[in-house]
Amino acid sequence: MDTNADTNTKNDFPLLKKETGIMSCCGYTCIGGRDEDQDCLAYDVIHGRTIFTVCDGMGGHAGGCVASHTAAKVMMNSMRRQDAIIPIEESIKTAVKDANYVVYKESKEKPQLRGMGTTLTLLVIDNNAAYLTYVGDSRIYQLRRGKKVFRTFDNSVVFEQVAKGRLTEEEARTHPRANILSKAIGILPDVDFVVRKLEYRKKDRFVLCCDGVWNTMPETDVIRLFADNANLEKTILSTRKLIEDIGNKNGGGHDNHTMIAVDMKCDSIYRRSLWSDCVDFFQTKFLNKRA
Repeated sequence: MDTNADTNTKNDFPLLKKETGIMSCCGYTCIGGRDEDQDCLAYDVIHGRTIFTVCDGMGGHAGGCVASHTAAKVMMNSMRRQDAIIPIEESIKTAVKDANYVVYKESKEKPQLRGMGTTLTLLVIDNNAAYLTYVGDSRIYQLRRGKKVFRTFDNSVVFEQVAKGRLTEEEARTHPRANILSKAIGILPDVDFVVRKLEYRKKDRFVLCCDGVWNTMPETDVIRLFADNANLEKTILSTRKLIEDIGNKNGGGHDNHTMIAVDMKCDSIYRRSLWSDCVDFFQTKFLNKRA
């Protein structure tokens, strides 16, 4: 497993660069203007499935760092322990529940970690399809020909208002309560989440990122930045530089920022049906809102 666990307080974590027969990826994590990087990214190939995660920790002192790295490691280890014949959706559910349990347990048992938690994004890709889930306000985007075809919907107080039509997404992004989550890993003994199954096409780009990336500028600019260059490494480096430039121009002290971009080399076997679209719409707009 590749992770930034050993360099979480540094600003020079080397780029994550990997390639398989069906995809290539590149990623980074940056401390930004903070004293500690509480983000975590991880990558692994388990049972022929390529797995990516980005987590953004929260909690005083070392809590946020511990939460994000613990969640990433527990998820990967859980998926590694599970039998290869277990369906990916079930494997993901077990891994996320395991991560939530361990982070919650450590928070309760260690006073210095009390109240810690983390966001979570998880993307699993095989020849058949892309499978993903998330908790909190770190995001997963799917881009096709430079356009957004899918994006997760933040588990946050202000985005619940977006779902109700009371705020626009741009109003939510700049809202003073934008960083208040309605759901996170490790806060409660159980966590609700939905696993999505998506088709992908050759040259699609998936992006996993924390709010230190997407909250820097309006989403139209974010998507343009993600899709600006066909070269993954250039995309990653230009994104990192721009976010640092914006943060420093605004006085420094800006948030940690982390992202992984994944480019697909082929089409998935799976093809979505209209019925799947309807079910997913219902889950995203109603079940998540009630959870």
